[in-house]
Amino acid sequence: MPVNILPQKPPPPPAKKKIKVSWMTVVFIIILTIILIILGERFLVDLNRWANPAYYQYGGDYSYTTTMITPTKNYSQGQYETSRLLIHAAFILPVLLAALLLYFLQYYKKERTPKSIVALPYFIFALWMILHLVLEAFYILIDQLKEAGVYIVLIVLAVVLTWLVMFIQKKIHEKKLTNL
Repeated sequence: MPVNILPQKPPPPPAKKKIKVSWMTVVFIIILTIILIILGERFLVDLNRWANPAYYQYGGDYSYTTTMITPTKNYSQGQYETSRLLIHAAFILPVLLAALLLYFLQYYKKERTPKSIVALPYFIFALWMILHLVLEAFYILIDQLKEAGVYIVLIVLAVVLTWLVMFIQKKIHEKKLTNL
C-alpha cells in the first residue's frame, strides 16, 4: 500500500488547564486593580512635585512640601510639560517592564497555579500607566507642535489601530482553526 507523503494536519495543541476562580477573588482583583491605579496616579503627582523644578511655577502650590530640586531659573510652560513627561516616563517604563515580566512568568509557564491570577491586576495597572503616558505625550505633541502634532498623533493612532485589527483577526482566525 502506498504511503501518503502529503503533509498531514498537525494534532491540536493540548488545552491549558483552566483555573477555577471564585466570585470573591474577582471582586478582590477589581478592588486591587483600582487601588493600584489610584496609588500610581497619586505617585505620579507627587513624583512631579518632588522632582520637577518648574512645578511651583506651573504645576501648583503645596506649601507643606518642598521639591528635591530647587529652581534656579524661570522655566517655560513647554519645559515644564516636557520635564513632567520625562519624570513620568522614568517611573512608568520600569513599572511596565516589571509587570510584563511578572505576567509572562505567570501566564506562560507550562503549569499554571491558582496564584497566577494575582499577576492580572498588576498587568492592568501597567497598561493603565502606559496609556496615561501615551496620552500625556500626545497632549504635549499637539500643544507644542500645533499643526504637525495633530498629524503625528493621527498617524500613530492609525498605525496602532491597524496593528490591533490585524492582531485580533489573527487570533480569531487561529481560534477558528483550532475549533475545526
